[in-house]
Amino acid sequence: MNRKILTIILAVALVALLIVATVWYNNLTKNAGNLPSVNTENSDNELAPDFKVYDDEGNEVKLSDKIGKPVVVNFWATWCGPCKAELPAFQKMYEEYGDEVEFMMVNLTAGRETEEGVRKFLEDNELQIPVYFDKDMSAASLYNLRAIPRTVFVNPDGTLYDSHVGLMSENILQNYINELLPEN
Repeated sequence: MNRKILTIILAVALVALLIVATVWYNNLTKNAGNLPSVNTENSDNELAPDFKVYDDEGNEVKLSDKIGKPVVVNFWATWCGPCKAELPAFQKMYEEYGDEVEFMMVNLTAGRETEEGVRKFLEDNELQIPVYFDKDMSAASLYNLRAIPRTVFVNPDGTLYDSHVGLMSENILQNYINELLPEN
């Protein structure tokens, strides 16, 4: 009889754990893209929150330094599979639009990620995209980052255009860039 009771208790505990995990996961994914909603038809768009990160030489760089051109901000890490998968698309768009669009590839350089490891990863993968280091996770915190990769698109006037959570295909990235560029 004790074995039967123990089996029932374990089954109930397992079901409770699954329910808690499901609720937690749903909450996490619901809040993953927690930027303010952006209406691209509205001229009163909200300003993109400014942040500071560091370039490869240790110099402080702010998002506001890049305003004047469209800005593509991508939050990523070398341990993130989808992040690594989308980097060639960013490299291609950077090569094509680097004079017209500012690219800020913001690496989450905290915990297990190191600047040296990122530099080696970029070199090994022949990537020349402009990478910035979020050493204290302040930029990630400011944007309520809950999942990566996450790409934020900023209009030339510094207002938020849109945000994309998850793997970005080359076509989707191209479409966003085309929408951000002023008409010729």
